[in-house]
Amino acid sequence: MKDILNYNEVAIKEGFNVQKGMNYRPQGRKYSILLMSVRENSPYNDGFDEKGEKLIYEGEDISRRETDDPKNFDQPLFTKTGKLTNNGAFFKSAEDFKYKRKEKPEVVRVYEKIDNNVWSDKGWFKLIDVEFNYSQDEGRKVFKFILIPEGSEIKMTKEELEEFEFSRRIPTAVKRIVWERDGGKCVKCGSKENLHFDHIIPWAKGGSSLDPANIQILCGKHNLQKSDKIQ
Repeated sequence: MKDILNYNEVAIKEGFNVQKGMNYRPQGRKYSILLMSVRENSPYNDGFDEKGEKLIYEGEDISRRETDDPKNFDQPLFTKTGKLTNNGAFFKSAEDFKYKRKEKPEVVRVYEKIDNNVWSDKGWFKLIDVEFNYSQDEGRKVFKFILIPEGSEIKMTKEELEEFEFSRRIPTAVKRIVWERDGGKCVKCGSKENLHFDHIIPWAKGGSSLDPANIQILCGKHNLQKSDKIQ
């Protein structure tokens, strides 16, 4: 499974130009889409918790069409006309699951920005909870959507699925270091097509997701060759 994409590949994969950070069931889909970034100067505070088990995604600010400084206002639940904002749609879905108004949580696909026009497909998540509290750091109320990873819907072997599960939890800071170090290409052949973040020593065999020295970029061909050798 390819997990490093440019923006056009994300758009082709989803069938439309995904421009907003929060996309609740766009174009009638049965799943939602979130775009996230934890780069320096990113407008939102997204990322995994300390244990790497839950993804915390911050809601979106009031539109700049309404104010020149959105950070001075609480993140909105409703629009000026009384409709649910993107925050509101995700909030309602999380609350409905939390209070058992619906049986299953919202399924969400997450893409993470690594560099300019470089995205990582973090795979599928379940939206299980939400908080809307005052943030001392920001001086306002913000949404914190809480998601947990779920198994990929794509058919994989047990080893491939396990590797993907922990590949998508590689911290963004580590991915950026590896991307720059490896020059955005396969370390084996120099290809810039069908790229993956790969554990040199697999996680299942004790390899770390936190050490850039244990992460490399491989193309699909060499990633597959490595998997065959390990098995």
